[in-house]
Amino acid sequence: MKLSRREFLIKSTALLATLGLSGPLGWIGESKRGFASDAVPKEQEQSDGGPTTLVVVQLSGGNDGINTLIPYGFGGYYDARPTLRITEDQVLAIDGKVGLHPSLTGLYGLYEQGVLAIIQGVGYPNPNRSHFRSMEIWHTAEPENYIQSGWLARYIESSLAKDDNPLRAVQIGLSANKSFNSEKIGVPLIKSIESYNLVDPMMSRMEQNRIVKAFLDMYDPERRGTHVTVACERGMQAYESVEAIHALTDAYQNKVEYPNTNFAKDLQLAVKLLAGGSRSRVLYVDLGGFDDHAAEKEQHAKLLKQMDEGLTAFYRDLEVQGLQDRVAVMVFSEFGRRVKENGSGGTDHGTAAPVLVFGGKVKGGLYGVYPSLTELDQGDLKYQIDFRSVYYTLVEDWLKGDAKSVLGKSYEKLGFV
Repeated sequence: MKLSRREFLIKSTALLATLGLSGPLGWIGESKRGFASDAVPKEQEQSDGGPTTLVVVQLSGGNDGINTLIPYGFGGYYDARPTLRITEDQVLAIDGKVGLHPSLTGLYGLYEQGVLAIIQGVGYPNPNRSHFRSMEIWHTAEPENYIQSGWLARYIESSLAKDDNPLRAVQIGLSANKSFNSEKIGVPLIKSIESYNLVDPMMSRMEQNRIVKAFLDMYDPERRGTHVTVACERGMQAYESVEAIHALTDAYQNKVEYPNTNFAKDLQLAVKLLAGGSRSRVLYVDLGGFDDHAAEKEQHAKLLKQMDEGLTAFYRDLEVQGLQDRVAVMVFSEFGRRVKENGSGGTDHGTAAPVLVFGGKVKGGLYGVYPSLTELDQGDLKYQIDFRSVYYTLVEDWLKGDAKSVLGKSYEKLGFV
């Protein structure tokens, strides 16, 4: 049976949304073909010939940075948090003043190993305490103006323009985010290799071929006339990303036991992609649930343990696969929490918080100074390091990209790479 144009449009539009490649209509250039995985400039390669990769881990909801990197050596901490405080004997001490939450034993081990950098008091001027707006600021790297393009999309556009690998950037999980928002490129959203398909693999081969042919005919820019739309490009990007996913090798061997959580499974998928030869430059993973307005102490400890166990297994897996020196991981949240606990055993939306970066080539240690717990901005910490300095360092020194074109100007580089 032949598909009508209307039926196919409905099905293909739903498909593009599922693959995370849908986008607004607009003018685009000539469509690329193939996925040349060796198109990365040599200056962006590691000495072993493989490209460097940035894995971004987003902690959604506003992680309590004060009870993540705990200022146990400062009296103001205990005064502000009579029930939420973590006592000195519980803290995983770092330097006599600050230490990690007791749930973070794995990350503490990475710190002692010298591969975890903790950047203190990260934020931006005139902080916003709205989840939506603050996350948008981190995604666009623009605190003052409302813009559409994401910071990672700008990195791809400026620094990976010659790299037509459809897996050069991948979002892992169920929801896309604005970091990759672009009118020029699409970034696939993948939950699992097995489920990332253009058509139902249970269909007959003849039926699969028929649908794929119809899809390619519908989205072939060369058959749409002179004015090519982003919709056509998104369709071709969807097709190429599916082909690339299923062309990966089966080099990955599971030798590390991961926790049975969705977060850990997403991290394991990141290793599978890299071990299989995806040559991805950016991978993005999300862990939610950090909006602790009430009953924070137990809930936060559980979430931090989930994060810690997932990230620790992930790093051990990178080591087993021989990938640890090619991967750097950045962990951030849209804002921290207020210094003083509220009346419900929780904390409300705050400002500055630590950012974690780890990897085999990361120079571990504490960076910056811990914000004062007594000299506050409307009850919140005053940021010490602009988050765009973290981005600038990662793009310029780790990804070897054009950081100035991504962020609009130069920022102070930090020494963790």
